[in-house]
Amino acid sequence: MADRLPASDARERRANRWLAVLSLVLAVIVWYAIREAISFETVLRDVPIVVRPGEGLTVLELSHDTADIRFRGARSDLAQLDAERTRIQVDVPSAAASERGARLSVKLRPVHVKSPSGAIAVRIEPDEVAFSIDREGERQVPVKAEFQDAPPEGYEIGGVTCMPATVLLKGPLSKLQDVDVVRTLPIDLQGRVQSFRVRASAVPAAAFSGARVDPDRVTIEVGIVEHAAVRRLASVPVRLLVRAGGTGEVDVEPETVHIQLQGRAASLETLDPAMVHAFAETVALDRGAVYELPVQVYVPPGVRLLSVEPSSVRATVKK
Repeated sequence: MADRLPASDARERRANRWLAVLSLVLAVIVWYAIREAISFETVLRDVPIVVRPGEGLTVLELSHDTADIRFRGARSDLAQLDAERTRIQVDVPSAAASERGARLSVKLRPVHVKSPSGAIAVRIEPDEVAFSIDREGERQVPVKAEFQDAPPEGYEIGGVTCMPATVLLKGPLSKLQDVDVVRTLPIDLQGRVQSFRVRASAVPAAAFSGARVDPDRVTIEVGIVEHAAVRRLASVPVRLLVRAGGTGEVDVEPETVHIQLQGRAASLETLDPAMVHAFAETVALDRGAVYELPVQVYVPPGVRLLSVEPSSVRATVKK
């Protein structure tokens, strides 16, 4: 008869088999739990690419400045993703950066991704960035205000002052000498009928990549003036104003004057000449006497008197 195992050994073997089965079950459960925890994915788009070439150097001709990143991880990690706090950072080795003007290319890998979230970057598209390295320089350049639209009809820009008048432009030395001016972002003039002051960002030209402006915001004072038109009214009768029951018949020479008015073109075009009055005013006149009287003019609101020709008339009181 074959030797039989002691009862204690048999029980130990059965216990080990149950432990092995239990371990396998637990391993499967843990594996599925881990898989479930990291099986979620999302794509963060337009993540900025930051290339750091080292002290005194700057980047130009960057092939693209953003990329899309596919992240994988738990729901909580993916929920913490934030495009403003995520970036792709490429540190250029000193040896490569010393080759000023050379065209460099770097493969973008998950190690380049900087993010506060625990999610894992698994793919970057595009997965490569090309650029050149140049020495950094600086130069003072004037600021010019850029405008969009125009003031309403009858108004125009009378003057523009930028404060400060110049800014310090920093960027690739090879392109710095080609920049003569830095413009502001467009300032809207629609509906502006009064002078105003505004803060605006000063930005280098789009072709001047890698440039920085100091200060990057300037104060712009814009003078808005009314565009004045001129209208001439010929042969406007001169009326003599005297006190009731006073002086007798009076001859006025000349009997008419020429008047020039100034104002908005629309106001002058619709002005009825009958609304403009020329007159000479007296207190008392002696019979047989001759007087030189100034011509006064009444004009309706919205226009102003520019000139009167002649500016005075001769009044003769008949005997």
